[in-house]
Amino acid sequence: MIAPISFFSHVIDFILRRKRLFIFLVVVFFIVIGISTLCRGGIGPPPRRTDITVFLRAAEVVRSGESIYVVTNDRGWHYVYMPLLAVLLIPFTRLGLLLNTCLWYTLSVAALCGTVLLSAQLAQDRLKGKRAAVMAIIFCMPSLVESMTRGQTGVMSVFLAIAILYLYTRGLAVWAGVLLAFSIVLKVSPLALLVVFFLAKREWKILAAALLGTLFFAWAFPSFVIGADRNWLLLKEWIYIMTHAVSGAGNESRIWKELVIPLAQDNQSLYAVFTRWVCPTETAFATHNDFWIKWGVRIFGVVALSIAAFISRRGKSKLSPKRLMLEYSLFLVLMLLISPVSETHHYTILFALFLPVFLYLDELPRNSASYQCLMWGSLIAGFTQILNYVSPFDIWGFPTIGVFIFWCVSFVFLARSKT
Repeated sequence: MIAPISFFSHVIDFILRRKRLFIFLVVVFFIVIGISTLCRGGIGPPPRRTDITVFLRAAEVVRSGESIYVVTNDRGWHYVYMPLLAVLLIPFTRLGLLLNTCLWYTLSVAALCGTVLLSAQLAQDRLKGKRAAVMAIIFCMPSLVESMTRGQTGVMSVFLAIAILYLYTRGLAVWAGVLLAFSIVLKVSPLALLVVFFLAKREWKILAAALLGTLFFAWAFPSFVIGADRNWLLLKEWIYIMTHAVSGAGNESRIWKELVIPLAQDNQSLYAVFTRWVCPTETAFATHNDFWIKWGVRIFGVVALSIAAFISRRGKSKLSPKRLMLEYSLFLVLMLLISPVSETHHYTILFALFLPVFLYLDELPRNSASYQCLMWGSLIAGFTQILNYVSPFDIWGFPTIGVFIFWCVSFVFLARSKT
C-alpha cells in the first residue's frame, strides 16, 4: 500500500539524527521568517502589515477615555479581543515598533520551540514525539508562517493548548485550569471548547480553577490596572461588538468587512465557505437569507460536540497518551469549523490534531484501513492549507473542506478505536 507519510517520517528521522544539520535548518528558517517579519512590521514603508500595531494602538488608549474598540491602526483595523491583551501591552507602548516587532517575533519563536519540547514530553517515546511534532509543524507551515510574519497570536495559541494538555497529563489540574482561563480570555477561539472537554472528563478542579482564573484575568487584573468602572465598560462593549457582529444585523458592525464578512476568502469557517458557495457576490449575499446555512452549521456543531464529549468521557488514567491527545485536539479543531470567523492564522491549531495522528501512523499497520484513512486525511489537510494562497481555491474553501475531511476521519477513527 502507498505510504508517503512513512517516507516523510524517515526523512525527518534522518535530519533529527544529525543535530548540526537540524539546528542549521532551524536557524535558517527562523532567520528567513524573521527578515520577512521585520520588513512587515518595522522596516518597510507604512502602513505596517502586522497586527502588532492593532494591539499597541489599543494599549495606548486603554487608560484614556477613548474606547479601545473604536480606535484603529494606520490600516483601519480594529482591536477585537478582551481588554487583557491591551492591558498587558501597556508597558510596550513606550518602545518603538521595530523593537516591539522583534520582541513579538522572539516570543513566537520561543512558543514554537516550546511547543515541540512539550509535545515530545507528551508522547510515550520522546524521539517519536519530537518527530511527530516536527512533521506537524511542516504540515501547518502556511498558517504558522503567516501567524509569525504578521504578528498574530496563532503560534501562542498552539503553545498554550499544548501546555494546558501537558499540565493536565502531569496531574497539575489547578495550573491547567488557570492557563486555560488565561488562554480563553486572551483569545476566545480556538480554546473555548476545551471547557466541554474537561466537563466530559469530569475534571472539576480544572473547571473550578478555570472559572476563578477567568474572573481574575477578565475582571480583577484589568480592573486593578485601569479601574473597575473602565474595565466593566470595555467588557460590555466587547460583548456587544462580538454578538452584534454575528447577528442578523452584523453587516452594520464596524468590524464586519475587516473580520466577519463571510465573503472574505481569509475566513475559512464552514459557515463562511458554504455562504460563498451559495452567495458568491455581495449582491447575492445582500438578497439571500443565510438562515439555513448558519443554523445548519450550528446544529452540526452541537451534534458533533455532544458525540465528541460522549466518546471522550473516560478519564486520562484509562487512556494512552496519543488517544488523549487525539480526543483533546478534536475539540480545538471543531471550534474553528463551527465558529463564524476562522481566519487562516487560526489554523495553526491544526498542529494539535496532526501530532496524535502522526503518532498513531507510526504504530498502525500500513495495510490497515485505519492507517490509510488517517494518512490520506492528513495529506489532504496539509495540501489544502497551501491552496489557501491560491485563487480561486481559497474562495471555494478548499482549506476548510480539507480540514473538515481530516477532522471527520480522525473523529470516526477515535470513535472506533479503543486505545
